[in-house]
Amino acid sequence: MADERALALARDLERADERLARSLAEVASLQEEVAGLRARASAAAAVIAGTPARLEASAALLAEAEAALRLRRQEAAAAARALADAERGRDEAVLAAARRAHERAGDRVVAAEKRVGRAAEARVEAERNRDAAGVEAETLRGLAGDLAARLAQVPRLSSPPPRPGAGLEALDDWGSRAAASLFVVRGGLEADRERVIREANELGASVLGEALAATSVSLVRGRLERR
Repeated sequence: MADERALALARDLERADERLARSLAEVASLQEEVAGLRARASAAAAVIAGTPARLEASAALLAEAEAALRLRRQEAAAAARALADAERGRDEAVLAAARRAHERAGDRVVAAEKRVGRAAEARVEAERNRDAAGVEAETLRGLAGDLAARLAQVPRLSSPPPRPGAGLEALDDWGSRAAASLFVVRGGLEADRERVIREANELGASVLGEALAATSVSLVRGRLERR
């Protein structure tokens, strides 16, 4: 009879251990979601904060590239005039040199045009990234609202943070408080699970007459069932 009572108690402890394990897994999942949200918010904030400098730099590069393009076009026009003059003459060497100069000038114009295109694209990309970060901020706020509702359902969370306010700074503050609250809950669950496992080991030791150091209640229950 004593063994049956011990086995029944071991099974109760096993069920408690399983409940705690499920709760720990849920809390760990929430922690990962909060950490991921905070990382995304930090990345979006960095993009938004750095956009003015990137726009200023791209504007300077574009102005420089456009100035260089104007110069190259002037040089190409001069080379075209020189070629026209050489074509009216009779000196083949002068004509050949003028053709080469005209071709080089054309190549430099093409290169300058590409440089202008790259500079313009850099500005467009900076604006596009800024706009995408703004959309991301709104998305994250919605995700945080959903997380806040789920955190409110966590049994051991004494004071779940409310829905975050507008802005990435408020979102980061909310994430920090959510992470701290979940850390406390996880610590309590881990302590309770350790206590349950310790009780199971003590129960097994009292029945089997030997010290146990099982890492889960199911191992202790198995030992008792095989006795």
